[in-house]
Amino acid sequence: MKDILKRSGISSIIVAIAFAILGIIILAHPEGVEKTITTILAIIVLLVGIGKIISYFAFKGNGNLYNYELAIGIVAILLSIAMFVYSEVFTTIFRVVVGIWIAYEGIMKIGISFKLKGVGVTLWIPMLVLSIITLIAGMYIICNKSTIIIAIAIIMIAYAVIDIIDEAIFMKNVDKLM
Repeated sequence: MKDILKRSGISSIIVAIAFAILGIIILAHPEGVEKTITTILAIIVLLVGIGKIISYFAFKGNGNLYNYELAIGIVAILLSIAMFVYSEVFTTIFRVVVGIWIAYEGIMKIGISFKLKGVGVTLWIPMLVLSIITLIAGMYIICNKSTIIIAIAIIMIAYAVIDIIDEAIFMKNVDKLM
């Protein structure tokens, strides 16, 4: 279980790094970046879908009734096709999706910080504060229709930095949760 939690932490750090890179790209080239972002996200979703399908067949479905990798892979590929075909639609909802993702991460990290408090980890307070900031940033993106692309980029980079710090605290203390 500890290995699964640590792998989850590493995955979160990788996602945070991707968000930081995306935020830096947006800051460097704000004009016309929405279409590029949609294309990049479509490619990522396509690769995830292909990876899930390959994983499903590589492990022969694992014989597990709850193995949904094939279905997730197909849905991801269909979503990526829709993202390519209807890129303008996905561009308009990009802000909301990013906001939901960041708010969700903030909510999840708030829960983890209280779990760390419960096992006596003293770094739970900075993690809680950073998680609340993450939640507020996500809500700002969701609720503010006039959010400019540069504000999104700055918030994405801040989220990435905060998430990396949160994951480092979590991974350092995962043994205490077991």
